[in-house]
Amino acid sequence: MSDHDDQNPFHLPSPSALPLITSLGVAMMLAGIIPDELLWRMTIVSAGFTITVIGLWGWVHDAVDEYRNLPD
Repeated sequence: MSDHDDQNPFHLPSPSALPLITSLGVAMMLAGIIPDELLWRMTIVSAGFTITVIGLWGWVHDAVDEYRNLPD
């Protein structure tokens, strides 16, 4: 048999919904370009921007936290 242990040598990140939330925020910002009224356009774009920033912040925070807790 094999001399090395059966553990996976690669680190796979844990599943997260944050990439989906971030992409939905970006899609919402792009959808805000379509309406004709300026008020609705700015509301949709700013809501999409907020969702994108929150999603990116959480995603990066989780990735850094997971990287710091990797075993040696």
